[in-house]
Amino acid sequence: MKHLLPKLAVFALPLLGFVGTAQALALTASSHKYFDETGALVGQDIRTCEALTYQAGNTHTAYSITEEVNCGSDRKPRYIVANTIITAYTLPGSLPIATACSIAECEPVGVAEPRMLEDKGWTWTNP
Repeated sequence: MKHLLPKLAVFALPLLGFVGTAQALALTASSHKYFDETGALVGQDIRTCEALTYQAGNTHTAYSITEEVNCGSDRKPRYIVANTIITAYTLPGSLPIATACSIAECEPVGVAEPRMLEDKGWTWTNP
């Protein structure tokens, strides 16, 4: 019995290290769509329910639309634009939210996750 404990420890320690590397899931999936001062859509970043992040285009501007959906948690995002999953926005003064949504292809209520805008000529990265 005295010799069994060290053997068990040698087996259990690597297993504990493996279990500790599990990736946590996100509570919400989100998308930030970025605009320049003229109202042109210039970039996007995404976080999926699997907690993976992607970005494309220029994501360093003062103007954006934030979209969120819950990932199975009880937390419900507070949508601020009717029939969309928008939870926040800051836009240039000359760009109304309806026009910005038309440009940025805002997601409707009920989608599982915001989608990547892949037809804009941007290169997507996983930082």
